[in-house]
Formats: sequence, C-alpha cells, structure tokens
Amino acid sequence: MMKSNADRSPEGEFPSSPQGETLGHIKDRSGMLPERSAPHLKELGITPLARQLELTEEQTNGHWCSRCQGIWYGYTLETQCPVCGNRRG
Repeated sequence: MMKSNADRSPEGEFPSSPQGETLGHIKDRSGMLPERSAPHLKELGITPLARQLELTEEQTNGHWCSRCQGIWYGYTLETQCPVCGNRRG
C-alpha cells in the first residue's frame, strides 16, 4: 500500500517509526540522514582529509570501526579510522 501525501510531515518526509529509533548521522541507501543518535553508537569524528577538503555533512560517508565500536565520517575512498588507525572496518 502506497502512502499518500497526507501522510507526509511538513518537511515532506514520512513520519518516523513509533519508537522513534534512529541511528544518528548514518546515511542509509536513500541518502537521508536520521535526526538523532542511538545511545549505543559512538561518533568518532571527521577525518583530516574531509576537513581539508571542506566537505559538508552530505558529502561525507559514515564508516564503521570495529576496534572503536563507532562510526567515523570521511571522504568516500578513505579507509583509516581517525581515532585508532584501523583500516579493516
């Protein structure tokens, strides 16, 4: 069943789930950013290259660091966690 425009919020997006659970700043495949962080995720920051290139939040990708158990943001092709240096995801 397709949702109608009447189901959309004023911002044009569909309302969030009843639980309101989101995974802050993690980009899903649609390119949309959730509004707030889940309490169990760590945000590890932005890489120096992304800062040097002055990338906006929309231009960075979230990457998982299994060692830090958190998400860091950087240029698409970057592989090294800015906190611990892990390059294996």
